Amino acid sequence: MRLLGARISKYEPGHVEISAPNRPRLSQQDGYVHAGVMATLADSAGGYAALSLLPRGSRVLAVEFKLNFTRPAVGKIVRATGRVRKLGRTIAVCELEVELQHEDRWLSCAWGSQTVYCIRGSSSKVA
Repeated sequence: MRLLGARISKYEPGHVEISAPNRPRLSQQDGYVHAGVMATLADSAGGYAALSLLPRGSRVLAVEFKLNFTRPAVGKIVRATGRVRKLGRTIAVCELEVELQHEDRWLSCAWGSQTVYCIRGSSSKVA
């Protein structure tokens, strides 16, 4: 996340947002935010959303994720959101969205889903 200048901008149980300032280094050949950048932020947001519901000392690994790009990514800030839709004993399913702040509003540029493998820590206290 440091490479992208990203930070967690919202952290609630089961819901995490990660934001990064857009800059030319994040662009692809036509000047839009690169799909790899959006996928990285979305993957991390979903993983942290799942982790937020697990006991301290837990870890998560992405099993798979799919992202549909719905519009060109243009704007000043990139924001990825991960929301846990279902948490099981070893698998969590998350909804992902990537938005860009363009002028005074947020525009959705990508939407998808993620399956996360949950390795539960031994503590019974929730993080």
